[in-house]
Amino acid sequence: MNDKKTNNPNFLWKAAQATLLRPPYVRHCCQTIYMSLSGCINLWDATHDEQWHIRASSLCSLLQKIQRPDGGFDPGYDYNFGKLHRKGESISSEIFSLSVLMRYYVRFGGSDVKTSIHRATNWIKQFSTQINEEMWAIPYGPYSSKKIMVYNGTSFVAGALGEYLSIFPDKKLELIYHGMLTYLSNVMSESSDIPGKFWYYSDQSRTDLSKVARNKIDYYHQMQQVEIHSRAQLVLPNQNQLQLIKEATEHVLFLQKDDGLIPYLNTSKDIHLWGYCSCASGFFLAAKVLNKEAKRYHQAATKILDWIYSHSWNGNYFYPIVGMDGIPLDRNYYVRSDAWVFNAFSLSVLEGIQTEKYLEVCKKCFQSMERVNFSGIENHAGNLRILTTRKLLSFLVASKRKLSKK
Repeated sequence: MNDKKTNNPNFLWKAAQATLLRPPYVRHCCQTIYMSLSGCINLWDATHDEQWHIRASSLCSLLQKIQRPDGGFDPGYDYNFGKLHRKGESISSEIFSLSVLMRYYVRFGGSDVKTSIHRATNWIKQFSTQINEEMWAIPYGPYSSKKIMVYNGTSFVAGALGEYLSIFPDKKLELIYHGMLTYLSNVMSESSDIPGKFWYYSDQSRTDLSKVARNKIDYYHQMQQVEIHSRAQLVLPNQNQLQLIKEATEHVLFLQKDDGLIPYLNTSKDIHLWGYCSCASGFFLAAKVLNKEAKRYHQAATKILDWIYSHSWNGNYFYPIVGMDGIPLDRNYYVRSDAWVFNAFSLSVLEGIQTEKYLEVCKKCFQSMERVNFSGIENHAGNLRILTTRKLLSFLVASKRKLSKK
């Protein structure tokens, strides 16, 4: 082999990505299941076509089957959120499952669904943490760390709790719900040159963060937070929640380009479809809460979906990562990514925007997911092979750089 190639760090990374770092196969990631279920519910609401009810029922049963014994939910793979999350351990961000189960239960009922819902809220009771007399939060991955390391897990729990409490009153959970909203409102930050407010990705009280990690802002997750908070606000209003929805949405809207693009992070430019489409979902739901802004928010959501359709849809699935120039950077099929996009496009159908065109997209997208049994390779997933390879490559690259400086 050419010595110049083997001594090139970039070549080492590219070679490893094609072999030792290749994405692992993930069976029934809960995000894939609950986003597919959410999309089916949206399409049932929009069309009352019985096939979407049948599909929703099948996915609801599957989501119940993969619920963890402790009542929580797990994405189904290892990854690092600041600490190592191990496959099989429930994390707070996946309580989004509870939100979708509640929406299914409200429409179709089911004693088994009700049982699953109560198991999830028991998980919340077990791991929620009281910060002070007014505030509550929840660790992102309580089996990895009891510390509040990431803000968005608390958002997903609070939003899901709002939907739950609108049907099943519970004094302890009501205290947690309102306390979490007080906490989330208090930890928002603002910029002197951008309207609205934002959450840093990581808890700013942490002492283990590099400068880059401390300053990281994830705009896609922020709009996922807006989506679930908006669903809660529609059924169980809270003044702090109303304000944070407005502040968070206006901040991201300001960042949107004329063509609809929104950056993933404050340090990143590539468009990751699973998250970018969530901005459209967030705008659609925020429009329901903030009626006076509905026209602006619908326009913002429509720009996003039109861009995705033009630059990512290939007739069967969506390219998962696309450059700002509209050229796909990754053409693999990641079923988890498609489930998020499916949900966003289903909301467009529900809102009566591009109804016929995007309904056909939803049908084809769902059929592609169904063909692979809602399972497939996942570029966010880690395992022992990948974690070990990354550590080894980092060591080799660092060693080569040290030698080259001597």
